[in-house]
Amino acid sequence: MVTPTQMQAPPAVGPLPPLRTPVLETFALSNGLQVVVIPRHAAPIVSLTLMFRAGSDAEAPGLTGLASLTAEMLDEGAGDRSALDLAADLEQLGADLWLGAGRDGSQLNLQVPRKGFEPTLAIAADVLLRPRLGAADWERVQHDRLTALGQRRDQPEAVANIVADRVLYSDNHPYGQSSEGRESTVQRITLDDIARFHAAHWRCNQASLIVAGDVDPVALPAQLERAFGAWTGGPIPALALAGGARQPPRLVLVDRPDAPQSVIRLVAPGQPRLSPDRTALRMVNAILGGSFTSRLNFNLREQKGYTYGASSGFNFMRHAGAFSARASVFTDVTAASVTEFLNELRGIGERPITADELIKARATLLGRAAEALSTTGGLAATFGEISLYDLPLDEPGRFVAQMDQQDAASLQALAARHIDADRMGIVIVGNRSAIEPGLRALGLPAPELRDADGDPL
Repeated sequence: MVTPTQMQAPPAVGPLPPLRTPVLETFALSNGLQVVVIPRHAAPIVSLTLMFRAGSDAEAPGLTGLASLTAEMLDEGAGDRSALDLAADLEQLGADLWLGAGRDGSQLNLQVPRKGFEPTLAIAADVLLRPRLGAADWERVQHDRLTALGQRRDQPEAVANIVADRVLYSDNHPYGQSSEGRESTVQRITLDDIARFHAAHWRCNQASLIVAGDVDPVALPAQLERAFGAWTGGPIPALALAGGARQPPRLVLVDRPDAPQSVIRLVAPGQPRLSPDRTALRMVNAILGGSFTSRLNFNLREQKGYTYGASSGFNFMRHAGAFSARASVFTDVTAASVTEFLNELRGIGERPITADELIKARATLLGRAAEALSTTGGLAATFGEISLYDLPLDEPGRFVAQMDQQDAASLQALAARHIDADRMGIVIVGNRSAIEPGLRALGLPAPELRDADGDPL
């Protein structure tokens, strides 16, 4: 822990180099699959991302966890290969294959040395188009997920996230549930559900393909056509979303009687992914809690010594957004930490943003953007996300231009409109008997009590 006496002034931010945005090529395969190619020949590596516009937001009510389990099952044997054969063949080629699903999308990621690129494409095509979906594999995957979900109750950070989502969204909204699902829903999911979700959503007309790295741009279209040209599209199922983010209860507690720390979340509805304010709000957040030198971290960590780190962030999602601020603090300073959180959340709209804060915010965000574009994996991930949200392909350059248009006064006015400390829901996972008296002394109402799954008690 850094104490106040150890603090040193951070170094001044020097001139920033311009963001080097990549040169792109785009084309479509014969089945309509849209392809973005980003040649990068600095190293003999190729990264590929297939992004699908269906994640847990496409799950039927009562089947939460289905999208991520579907992604997990696809490489449990495909085509002529068992799961072990598939892993051995990928290892032989030096390839890493990963599949997963989040709230707004599912994806396949592949990284491979250039010489193994085309044979690995054939494996990826098997995984996408010809997964085995075997009963024995499903039994194991389902058992492992149920075990992980049971263990999650012992992880206070995970519990705080689950409860915060439950109180911020309705139980019928997919954002109100963990993408990993709940034990009750995972037990309900069958292998037929997996097969149906795969057939409905892992379609070429729901996908975008990003290829970054040391590829031959002349040979690439034929290579991709051989691998994915037989893939077909299909009707896109309509999403039935019930509601969005709502005003959460003022105080929610999850009791952990012996906990030495309290995990704190302050949450409120935010902005959706395509909000015109998203760039400016990222700058506001970099000043508030989105960097090591932010106001929240400086106050709670550096000045007060309450925590090893405090942060905040906007989560810009397709159907609704959220704002949260967070920290794990020592039990005896839980109420004092909540006070400091609320002071800083009020202050971002009241205390003038300094020129130094504005420079650091821009430097932080520009540095992160540059880092994301510095590797083939980062390029594939960045443009996979751009395609997922139907953003323009020159989004990185637009982001920099939009940052340049912001000044301190406009950011402060924006913060005052979007961050309301008096309407934040406060979720705390901690020792109730030790922390509740102090919280009540702050004038907070009696807490709403929840269990580790976020269910009311």
